[in-house]
Amino acid sequence: MLITFDLDDTLICWQPAIPKEHITLPWYLWWFKYEPLRKGTIHTFTTLRAEGWKIGIYTTSNRSEHYIERLFKIHGLKLDLIVNQYHHEKIIKKHRIPDKPSKFPCSVGSYLHVDDSLGVQMEGEKHLFRVLVIDPLDQYWSEKILEEARKVAEIVRKNSYEVVAA
Repeated sequence: MLITFDLDDTLICWQPAIPKEHITLPWYLWWFKYEPLRKGTIHTFTTLRAEGWKIGIYTTSNRSEHYIERLFKIHGLKLDLIVNQYHHEKIIKKHRIPDKPSKFPCSVGSYLHVDDSLGVQMEGEKHLFRVLVIDPLDQYWSEKILEEARKVAEIVRKNSYEVVAA
């Protein structure tokens, strides 16, 4: 099963009140200007992996796949899928969706998408993909994701959940 995450204000949070994952880069990576991952990302991803989830990023930012991959790799995290704005546009064109949703994670096999936007949740209801909205300032965000992922996994085990195939 695949779970996808938005980046901005979901996993990458610039607000001073939001704790960040600590990282110490070796001297040969000091040139890499990385964005801060929200504290709890490593725990959340590690737990999801242990529970059998594949993890992807579905963002409509213009960050390159290579940059996103490196950002997570320096934290020791592996990504199974990266969809950025470029790939999203190709997906929307392929599926010929007239109203062009800002995200369409079910097209890549995502059973659950985590985002900070209520607009994406509304699009999920309209286009039949499951979205969990997480507030950037919610200190229990990780627990909410894990709880929702477990609910989805249980539904899948009971064979009552389908994802729109790509």
